Amino acid sequence: MTADRLVDPHPSAAAKYRRILALAGAAGMALAGSACSSSGSSGGAASGGERLSYDRVASTAKQLTGTSACPFGLDPAAALKAAGAERTVTPAASGGHPAAQGTVDPGRPAEAWPSGQPTPSGLPSIPAVPPNASVVCNFTASKAPVEIDLVAASEGGVAVNLALPQIADLGNLRAAEVMAFSKDKPGIGQTRVTPGRGTVAVARVAVAGKGDLALVVSQGWPVTKTDPALAGESLRKVAEALAAQLRP
Repeated sequence: MTADRLVDPHPSAAAKYRRILALAGAAGMALAGSACSSSGSSGGAASGGERLSYDRVASTAKQLTGTSACPFGLDPAAALKAAGAERTVTPAASGGHPAAQGTVDPGRPAEAWPSGQPTPSGLPSIPAVPPNASVVCNFTASKAPVEIDLVAASEGGVAVNLALPQIADLGNLRAAEVMAFSKDKPGIGQTRVTPGRGTVAVARVAVAGKGDLALVVSQGWPVTKTDPALAGESLRKVAEALAAQLRP
């Protein structure tokens, strides 16, 4: 989450929020070994026998250009229609970025907590972050800005935690809500909406081979253009339909 999007302008509050966000993500990383296996039989394209792999997402993320269409069979217009929330869909750049873009992160090893900072119980060090990749597609649904984030990790059970900053930011979540969502994140084949405005929906998708995959659908910025009807259960259904579309 970026400091310029924090509602509370006081630096101490911002720092506290970032620490809670970091702790939520770190705790999830540490517990990944006991999380649900990423080779579940449901979620996304699993019903058709075709699943994305981490390597496929990472290689596609590297190849996306400014003129690329949203990959992996994602069709926002069809998903909106299937969810009963039909809108006019137009690919749209966001924040100076193209309508479709990808990033690949090599990850980082575990490291010590900063000197002078209290060590959280059960977390002797900041957990390692596995290699991960993301594909982002931006579009407008009529006038509302909508973003699809497909987050893939090379290790199981951590994709939602990697996406927590984005989830917290666009969901406008309070610190307690971030912690609650991180502890009750969706399992493979499940889709959940964030509390409050309900402007972020998160689906966990079964992958081919080792890894983890989360699809995050959110109403973007500016908030003055958000669509109140495209939130909560309506947005959850859109995310569910998008997850079902995914193909290698």
